[in-house]
Amino acid sequence: MNNTDSASQSVQRVYAERFATDLADNRCEQQELTAQIERLRARLEQLRTDETWLDGMQAALPGATAPPRPRRAPRAAGTPAGEAPVEEAAPVGKPVPSPRPAGRAKAKPTRSRPAGRKASITAAAPLHQLIRALMPLGEPRLVREVHADLTEAHPERGTSVQVVRNTLETLVKRGVIGKGIQKGTAMYTATEAVEPAEPTGGAAPAAG
Repeated sequence: MNNTDSASQSVQRVYAERFATDLADNRCEQQELTAQIERLRARLEQLRTDETWLDGMQAALPGATAPPRPRRAPRAAGTPAGEAPVEEAAPVGKPVPSPRPAGRAKAKPTRSRPAGRKASITAAAPLHQLIRALMPLGEPRLVREVHADLTEAHPERGTSVQVVRNTLETLVKRGVIGKGIQKGTAMYTATEAVEPAEPTGGAAPAAG
C-alpha cells in the first residue's frame, strides 16, 4: 500500500508540474498578445491621423478645387455610386491640374506603409525567438541582462522582466538553452547556434 501511495503521489507531482508550466506559458502568451493588440491599435490611430493630415495637405495644393475632394472620399468608403460626382466635377472646376496633385499625394502614403509593415513584422515575431537571437553562444546571462538587451534592440516590445524569465524557463524546458545557479542566482546560457532570423522569421517560426 505504501508503494502504491508513493507511486500515485509521484504521478500527481508530474502532472502538477506540467499543468503549472502550461499555465505559465498560457499567461505569458496572453500578455504578449495583449501588448501586440495595444500596439496595433496605436498604429491604426496613427495611420488615421496621418490620413486626415494628408487629406488636408492634398486639399491645400494649388489647382485643387474643394468640391471634387469631398466627393472622392465617399468613393473610397462606398461603391460605384460615387462615380457619378466625378463626371460632374470635371467640367465644374477645370480639373486639368487636379489629377496631378492626386498622383503626388498617393506617393506619400506608400512611403509610410513599409514602416508599418516592418513594425508589424517585429510585433508579430515570437518573443522566444527574439530573446534567443540576442543571447551569445556559451555566455551565461542574467534575466535582467537579457531583458535589457531585448529592450534596447526592440523598444516596441514592452515586455517585463517576469515575462522574459518565464520565456527563458520555457526555452530551458525545450532544451534550447541551459540553466545554472551561480552564487544563488540563475544564469541562462545558449547551447545551440541559432540564426538571427528576425526580419524573415515573423511568419516561419510561428509554426515551430
